[in-house]
Amino acid sequence: MATILGSDMLTIIEETVTITPSEPYSKGSSFEGHEFFEAPSIRKKGDTYYLIYSSIVMHELCYATSKHPTKGFEYGGVIVSNNDMHIDSYKPANKPMFYGGNNHGSIVEIRDKWYIFYHRHTNGSNFSRQGCIEPIEILGDGTIPQVEMTSCGANGKPLIGRGEYPAYLACNLFCDDEVMYTGDLWMDTQFPKITQDGKDGDEETGYIANMTESATAGFKYFDCQGIKKIKITVRGYCNGAFEVKTSWDGPVLAKLPVKFTNVWTEYSSDIEVPDGIQALYISYTGSGRANLASFTLE
Repeated sequence: MATILGSDMLTIIEETVTITPSEPYSKGSSFEGHEFFEAPSIRKKGDTYYLIYSSIVMHELCYATSKHPTKGFEYGGVIVSNNDMHIDSYKPANKPMFYGGNNHGSIVEIRDKWYIFYHRHTNGSNFSRQGCIEPIEILGDGTIPQVEMTSCGANGKPLIGRGEYPAYLACNLFCDDEVMYTGDLWMDTQFPKITQDGKDGDEETGYIANMTESATAGFKYFDCQGIKKIKITVRGYCNGAFEVKTSWDGPVLAKLPVKFTNVWTEYSSDIEVPDGIQALYISYTGSGRANLASFTLE
């Protein structure tokens, strides 16, 4: 629904109107399959209005465009998906790479560059959310190509491929049992999740818990130069190893055996990471449940 307010921001000048259809009113429109669900906001660039909204598919933030703020909107596409569905640049388009759920946010222009704010899900729950940001591009024809989820935030370029990074920066998190949605609280012990110690309100550093056989955390992207060693910080009731790759289905470049410890423990291994822009995938194989706090590239 939309309306026009007066300069006092209180007086309603035009009656409210519906500007995007939801089910079951979308048949025959450009919105079919990506109908409006919630969380709308409007931005203007040039003479074009951009309506950003969460679709009925839940994990998507979509956009529609019009030359008028209260009529004529046509579906434009998906800007970001919080499980990277539809993206086929590094994996099959229909493969989820994170435990997605509802998605909220919008686009913002900062210093002549545009960004999309959105959220991923943490703690195995629809109700725990991690705020994220990705640069976007509005093309000359007004379209916005869908962007990959990354670990880079507003950086605008790959992270420095050296030093320590916290595991909660993972932009991919999955295991062999593919699941598109987080669900409510049922994921608590079934799948890997970003979480933290303490209670609500405590400022504790996040980590990845519930890393069982095949659980994988992906981090994108790093500018790697001369990397010869990797360290990981781990704890948990586990007996296995962490494998390191530069693509989710690529060859193993390093293997770090781990064993049970209830305190954070550092493990290290030699590694040959090719120079250049690389992703980093860290997978657990073995018995029990491991927790991953951070990794260090040297």
